[in-house]
Amino acid sequence: MKKIVRTFLSAAAISMLLIQQANAQIDLNFPASLKPDTTQAGKPYFRSGINGIITASGFVQDGTFGMGDGAITMWANPKQPTQDEYQFGGDLRKTWLIFKGTAYNLPHGITATGRAELDFLGGTAGIGGFADENLLPRVRLAYVEVQKGQTRVRLGQNWTPMVAHFPNSVTHFAMGYGSAGGIGFRNPGLFLYQGLSSPEAATRVRLDVAVFRGSWIGPKAEADGRDEGEIGVPQTELGLNISNQTRPLKWEINIAGHYDRKRLVQGDTRSNLAGKAVQAGTKLTYGGATLQGNAYWGRAIGQSWGQLLQFGDIEGYGAWGQAGYKFGKHLSAWVMYGQDNPNDTDVLAAVPGNARLKNEIIVPMLRYDAGPLGIALEWYRANTDWRLLENGQEIYKTTSANQLALGAQFVF
Repeated sequence: MKKIVRTFLSAAAISMLLIQQANAQIDLNFPASLKPDTTQAGKPYFRSGINGIITASGFVQDGTFGMGDGAITMWANPKQPTQDEYQFGGDLRKTWLIFKGTAYNLPHGITATGRAELDFLGGTAGIGGFADENLLPRVRLAYVEVQKGQTRVRLGQNWTPMVAHFPNSVTHFAMGYGSAGGIGFRNPGLFLYQGLSSPEAATRVRLDVAVFRGSWIGPKAEADGRDEGEIGVPQTELGLNISNQTRPLKWEINIAGHYDRKRLVQGDTRSNLAGKAVQAGTKLTYGGATLQGNAYWGRAIGQSWGQLLQFGDIEGYGAWGQAGYKFGKHLSAWVMYGQDNPNDTDVLAAVPGNARLKNEIIVPMLRYDAGPLGIALEWYRANTDWRLLENGQEIYKTTSANQLALGAQFVF
């Protein structure tokens, strides 16, 4: 009986943590491996497992989106269909596989964790009529973690402190909002998470520090083609997270700052380009109501999904907000609005071709949850301002595209 109860509790914990993982990318409770019981005290103890999220969606849309259609919509493309024809499709690329292991009772009171996370956004195996049904995997996260007390150190590829949480979604979770005020990415580096309050305190405070590999696209820094972002000062971020999960009001506040310096070379001229950003976000839950969002200001942070993924000395800001209400145990309704608005003058100076000047999205969602199963009907609309170059002429226009998606998600 004891073993059955323990297995049930473990499965429940894993399901809850994976659901959180779909929205809160920096999850310091994952992986959910059972701690050793008293019979294992002082002895090395190892647990491992495979979990994941299967996400399938069917969609219909009246236009085309940047970065791709289906589950990875971002902005409305500059050229939209001229006839009233709808595109029907399906998407499985947001399926994740998570491999994890935890070792307890190591020397010096250390707990060690290894984790690797794969999805199927790695493109297709070949081309042709059957390519869409042969998806390739890619690595999302892969790190080794060492924990002692309230100190955790991760080395590997992980979400940066800028990524505190994403809007609630089934079809578009974890991607699709970098075009609407959600910045940050996952990079290889060294990550430190330090609890600053008592583990038993109602209000928890945590400091996040990360130093990670630079990334940039532009004039090459050296003749050997090294990445400009890797020549200068590595990307560095600091984050402060304060939360209180006691009833009836649950809340959290996230604040983060970013700095990096790229080393650029153009002919015989060398220059430095500093990337800077600050971001603040919050999430409030009271009964069945949830209100969450964040806002950022940044400069030269295209590598962190800022300035509508345009690389250059571009300043800009963005913000998103989402409100939701849960009716009973299973049904909930949500609406999300976000925008990213880079400085027009900076964009026109840095981007030689078609340039994105502003993007906004609105996403109403009706969602049903039952244990590990989530089903949602989502409407995704994007409005995008463009500067286009056509036949040597500058054209300014706004394009729009709509998608209606039915998504299903199963956490195991």
